[in-house]
Amino acid sequence: MKEHTKKSCFTRTCIAEALLLLMKEKPLKEITVTALVERAGVSRMTYYKYFTSTEEVLEDYLYEMVKKYIREISEREDVGHFHDYVRIQYSFAFFGEYHEFFEILLKSNLYSIIINAVNQFMEEFVLKQVNHTKYELYYYAGALCNTFAKWIEDGRREPIAAIAKEIENYMRIEKKSID
Repeated sequence: MKEHTKKSCFTRTCIAEALLLLMKEKPLKEITVTALVERAGVSRMTYYKYFTSTEEVLEDYLYEMVKKYIREISEREDVGHFHDYVRIQYSFAFFGEYHEFFEILLKSNLYSIIINAVNQFMEEFVLKQVNHTKYELYYYAGALCNTFAKWIEDGRREPIAAIAKEIENYMRIEKKSID
């Protein structure tokens, strides 16, 4: 993971938030760098110092979100293992706080940004801590990511606790069938 200064984090966040505001108005492909830097209040030079594309802006924003999630779960002892009900519930609640960001990505057909971030998280952090193969983690990541995306698309009406229980139950059934 890249480490950035507080100033660069602030600047990159301003650019990302400006991009998200613009994406509420028009499709990503129609957003120019000029419009983006004007909305963000930064120079083109600053934009290009950090990013090569608007997709990279979104990836970076999600990357920072995942870093915050990692910090928070590492400071807590009450969130359990990554397959556990409590962890699933916590994950949905944490990322659900950013539902507008995910809604924008999903409406813009940018699901790949989400799944790539989840896969990267699984490989960089979870794979080192668990006794599962890379493919088991990708399977789980895809299931979790698709469930989260569907929950966001459906307007987050289903209680998180119910979704977490369903996922945990399914994972328990899967584990028994493998054993």
